[in-house]
Amino acid sequence: MTTTSRPAIAVLATSKYRAECLALSISAHSEHDTCPLTNAESSVLARFSKILLDLDADLESVLKLVRDTTVRRPHVTVIVVGLVESEEDVMKLAEAGASGYIPADASLQDVLAVIHSARQGEFACPSDVTYSLFSRLADLSRNQDLEFCQVSGITIRERQVMELVAQDLSNKEIADRLCVSEYTVKNHVHHVLRKLGVHSRSVAVRSTQLL
Repeated sequence: MTTTSRPAIAVLATSKYRAECLALSISAHSEHDTCPLTNAESSVLARFSKILLDLDADLESVLKLVRDTTVRRPHVTVIVVGLVESEEDVMKLAEAGASGYIPADASLQDVLAVIHSARQGEFACPSDVTYSLFSRLADLSRNQDLEFCQVSGITIRERQVMELVAQDLSNKEIADRLCVSEYTVKNHVHHVLRKLGVHSRSVAVRSTQLL
């Protein structure tokens, strides 16, 4: 009778006790085998496709470890536990190549859920952290839209019209959606074309989406 080996996770912590406790908990409540580690050398971590980092270290040191690990092995899954609490720092972890983040006050079920989600190849974290991140990204997007409008001279309303044009809506459909006249929509489109220096609605749409 053949047995199928369970996927292994390296659990890297500052102390052996913390590494062993977390590793035992994960193994007991999931389909993963675990290997507790206190050695952060890349040659040791290279043996694993999934790595959980629970380190008492400064953010820059952990970011460097995540970058070095994911650069050498782009498909590795790296999850960071309890290092930071701000949305900006969690975003830095994602940009460095981390596949998940678990806050220090997370439960074991939270840990298992993030491990499971990170296996799908997407950045994973508890729902409350996800909400904060999306709020932060929305703020950044609004700021970028504002900067775009200031530079190009396109107004917020004109940007809204072009977003609806991009959905292949007619001028009448856009007018109904925005509760304005069809004539007003035509004027908005004309102004955008003039400000961008183009003669086609499709070109204008691509321009506003790229900027």
